[in-house]
Amino acid sequence: MNEIKTTRFHFVELAENVYAAIAPAEGLDITDAGLMDNFSNAGLVLRGGGLVCDTCFDLPHAKELLAFSEEKLGHAPQTVVNTHGHWDHYWGNQVFTGARIIGHRDMSKDCAGDKNKVPVFKLLHGSRFVQNLLSRLMGGQFKGFIPEGKPFQMVVKQTEHDFDLTGVIPTPPTEWIDGKTVLDCGGTSVEVIPVGAVHSSSDTVIWLPKEKVLFAGDIFADCSLPMNLDAARRWLKVLDYILDELQPAFIVPGHGEVYDPVRAESQRSYFRALIDRFEQSYTDTITEQELLKKVDLSDFVDHRPRLAWIMAVKTMLKEKRKAK
Repeated sequence: MNEIKTTRFHFVELAENVYAAIAPAEGLDITDAGLMDNFSNAGLVLRGGGLVCDTCFDLPHAKELLAFSEEKLGHAPQTVVNTHGHWDHYWGNQVFTGARIIGHRDMSKDCAGDKNKVPVFKLLHGSRFVQNLLSRLMGGQFKGFIPEGKPFQMVVKQTEHDFDLTGVIPTPPTEWIDGKTVLDCGGTSVEVIPVGAVHSSSDTVIWLPKEKVLFAGDIFADCSLPMNLDAARRWLKVLDYILDELQPAFIVPGHGEVYDPVRAESQRSYFRALIDRFEQSYTDTITEQELLKKVDLSDFVDHRPRLAWIMAVKTMLKEKRKAK
């Protein structure tokens, strides 16, 4: 696969003029540290009028997506599609002036109040005091699971590739959809497929059936894991639909490197193991430590955050206790 490296992205050509825009979390070891990983990816269909899937977290990243698209197309892309309403996937929308910006109607639930979140994220990313305080507090919750010599890192450290939220004005879609929508990019069929409330209030995947390329948002992502059993079961059904019915050759995840079918199948197995092991191990009297030992998903860690499954099990246990 042809790969073009720019300041903030690795652009990987998956089919002719179809790109994954991978934003690497450089210098960060996500397998051994918990962190707020906002290095999100995007997808580009640079044919016809051009389409951008997700616009990342800040203006410098979004501007780099726009510049790359303009260089390949000869003009600005005419369409933007957001996979869901989490800030790290749509706060760059404002850069794409004049474009149609499309999202599922229920995405608006996640976008509400995002203007108030901008100063909060500026503080998280810019204040060493806040970073250190959160790291100590969260590190205490995972005591015993953090590898020796690997301090818990709650937020991304400032680097030349980090995010700069200066000037960000959260800009939701201008066009809302309620169901599957087919777009045309210079004769290329692009299917916008809502898959329901799974990772967010409403998730959408973008499918190129001829090219067998899927832009998945956080339905597939190295850092994604469901935090309650109902969401886990819904999520697993979506993974079954994607892998068994669509059968993509390449999946552009919301975070991390491009997935091939083997890596995608690994995520499905990871989710299924979480559900099965939790349901088989849970009793009304089991302690948190006993449950964590029985569920233990460390055999699935590989390129994933080591602490994600621990957080998921803790949350599911609290959910069960509250219901009881």
